[in-house]
Amino acid sequence: MLINKGLDIPYQDGPLKTQFNISPLGTYVTDITNQPHRHHTFQVLWFTRGRGRHMVDFVWYELEDDMLFLLRPGQVHQLDCEGEGYCLLFSERFYFANKHDKETLYDFSNLFDNWHGYGPISIGENTIPSLMGLVELMSREQRVPGTNSRSIIKHYLNAFLLLAEREKKRNATEAMGPDHHDARVVQLRRLLEKHYQREHQVAFYANAFALTPKRLNEITKETTGRTVTELLHDRIVLEAKRNLAFSHKSVKEICYELGFEDPAYFSRFFKNNAGISPQDFRDMMFK
Repeated sequence: MLINKGLDIPYQDGPLKTQFNISPLGTYVTDITNQPHRHHTFQVLWFTRGRGRHMVDFVWYELEDDMLFLLRPGQVHQLDCEGEGYCLLFSERFYFANKHDKETLYDFSNLFDNWHGYGPISIGENTIPSLMGLVELMSREQRVPGTNSRSIIKHYLNAFLLLAEREKKRNATEAMGPDHHDARVVQLRRLLEKHYQREHQVAFYANAFALTPKRLNEITKETTGRTVTELLHDRIVLEAKRNLAFSHKSVKEICYELGFEDPAYFSRFFKNNAGISPQDFRDMMFK
């Protein structure tokens, strides 16, 4: 992994003029560096011709034809490729602009969740023509906007994400099926993302649902295979790794940013969860 030591992880959102943008992958790759970076928006990368590799949160993936990557805001990734395809960037504010949108459009939150580990989606050949048609429709509407263009694009995007969800379920190796979906787990994901740096006790999250910690753990265990504590620790360790690998912050600074008061305790916490000390992890990244 090539890392420029001393640089914080940059945010690069590209030409996002109306909180939505679709562009050929070649244009997108040209506009960014091949260094680790992240986005404030949701991102979909569709490699119609996969050549090269793509790193997402410390894992490199060899690209294949018709491979789809779904990235949440803040996920660190890096491209080393010459492939062809398309890049979609959109914000939650664009997609859910009002209450009516939340009631009528597909809630994509669960699609971008990675409770069972991150991985790209392999698109089946029967779905490719439909996705390509939607890409062309969104591109055309973006180029020549007219009356109701925003709403039209949102509904095309809605269909695209629904097809992506179907493909994710088709080739997923995870055990969770549609009958195991629980809206509270989706909401928990949002709460963890918002509060993980300060709230490290399960009771805080359980109170948000008027549940006991034991009951919330039962719900998340059934749906994700992991307890609230495990999910919380996973998120803290991931952010610690991002900062250790891609920033100039000291271990002590990272410790305090993530809500720990004692650097020694933070180091033990990190080692217990990552199997390596924070400093050893950083040294490994820069070898």
